[in-house]
Amino acid sequence: MAKHQTYNIVLIRSGATEWDLTGRVVGRVDLPLASGEVSGLDQLVAALEGVELSTILHGPDQCLLATAEAVARTTGGKLRRVSDLVDVGMGLWEGLRQQELEEKFPSAHREWRDHPLNVSVPEGEPLVDATERLMAGIARALERLRHPDPGVGIVLRPMSFALVHAWMTETKTIPAAFAPGSASYVWHELSRARLREAREGAGVGG
Repeated sequence: MAKHQTYNIVLIRSGATEWDLTGRVVGRVDLPLASGEVSGLDQLVAALEGVELSTILHGPDQCLLATAEAVARTTGGKLRRVSDLVDVGMGLWEGLRQQELEEKFPSAHREWRDHPLNVSVPEGEPLVDATERLMAGIARALERLRHPDPGVGIVLRPMSFALVHAWMTETKTIPAAFAPGSASYVWHELSRARLREAREGAGVGG
């Protein structure tokens, strides 16, 4: 059977947690979705009505799993856990509110807001390293799929969603697109050539 030369990918930004809604930095803290409609999950499911997916890749935390399960019920995709899709580690900033960051680290917070690739969060994961980890994990998972048609969903937390979207669009800079907002999605067509770049550790923007 010939290998697929392109993959139809839908990046799915997870629903919000209570920490997202109260302005706390989540990072790798394992939290459930916020209760009720405030998570944005209902709107996401409604928007995906009629979409068919073969597989839905998701990371290990509660929020990603709950979002993936809801998407699977709508699209028929089979769930596949990928450990590398855990969100970016935010080190000592995890749990802090945005207001606290701005007060305690005004220059770092300003740079994070405007040019996050330039910031090294104390005990956190550099965004370039996070992008390489995420894309390598996605590449390995896609290459293991026997039947990727009609499409593959990839559920990500807001920060990871922004990084992977930037990589796929070959964007050289990353805006401060990490606020959770509502759960949402965007389609991409990913070639095998770009997958090879991911395996070789291509950073943000290729």
